[in-house]
Amino acid sequence: MVETAERRPILVSIPHAGAEVPPGIAEKLALKPEELRRYTDLYTEQIYGIDDVYRVESRVSRVIVDVNRAPDDISHEYERAAEGVTVLTTWDGKSVYKKELDEKTAAFLISEYHDAFHQRIEECMPYVKFLIDGHSYLPFGPKLKPYSGEMRPDINIGNMNYSTCTREHTVFVREFFETRGYSVRINFPYTGKYILGHHCHRRRIPPFLVPGLQLEINQGLYVKPETDEPIPERITEFRTLFEMLVDAFMMQFLI
Repeated sequence: MVETAERRPILVSIPHAGAEVPPGIAEKLALKPEELRRYTDLYTEQIYGIDDVYRVESRVSRVIVDVNRAPDDISHEYERAAEGVTVLTTWDGKSVYKKELDEKTAAFLISEYHDAFHQRIEECMPYVKFLIDGHSYLPFGPKLKPYSGEMRPDINIGNMNYSTCTREHTVFVREFFETRGYSVRINFPYTGKYILGHHCHRRRIPPFLVPGLQLEINQGLYVKPETDEPIPERITEFRTLFEMLVDAFMMQFLI
C-alpha cells in the first residue's frame, strides 16, 4: 500500500546508489566490497533523496542486479559494454564472479530485487504525473564504453530521443541548469534505459505510464577524485538544487 499523504505527484527513482550484496552471493564474488562501491552512482541517495515526493531506491549493487536493464537482458558480452541485468565483467574489465553465475541464481536475483523494484514503481503510478530517474556518472567515459576517456558534461538529460517526455519538459530542465552555469547535453552520453522505457511515455497514459526523464550529474562536481569521498558542501548544494528543480517543475507543469 502506497502512502499518499502530502506527497507531490512526482516519482524519483534512484536505481544505482546501492552497493549491498544479497545473501549467499558474497562468497561467489571476485570483487571486493570497496570495488563494488566504485560502480555505484555515488551519493545519489543524498542528492535525489528529497522529501514530499514518491521515491523508489535500489540498495543492491548494480553489478549484481541492474534494475535499469530489462529483466530478460542476460548479457554475456559486457566486455563489449553490452550491459545486461546481470553481468560478468565490469565496465573497466574486472571479473565480477569467481566463476560464471548459474542461471537459477540469476533468475532468483532478478525476481527478488529487479521485479520488486519495478513493482514499487508500479504501485506509485496511479498517484504521480512525472518520473525523474536520478543518476550520476564518472567525469570521463570509462574504458569499455563508447567515447572512452572523453570529458562528459556537467549534466546529461535523457529522454530516449524525446519519446518519454516533451520538448517543453526537456528544455525547461536544460535551461534550469544552464542558467546556473552548468554545461548540459541532451541524450549524451545516455538517453535512458529500462526505467524510462518501461514506465514512461511523453503523454500520460493512465494508470501505468507517465512522462519522465533521466538526470545524470557529473561526479567530478561533488566527489574527490583521488578518494571517491564526498565534498559535503557540494552534496548539499546539489540536493538543494534538485529540490529547487522539482519545485519549479511543479509550478510550471503540474499545478
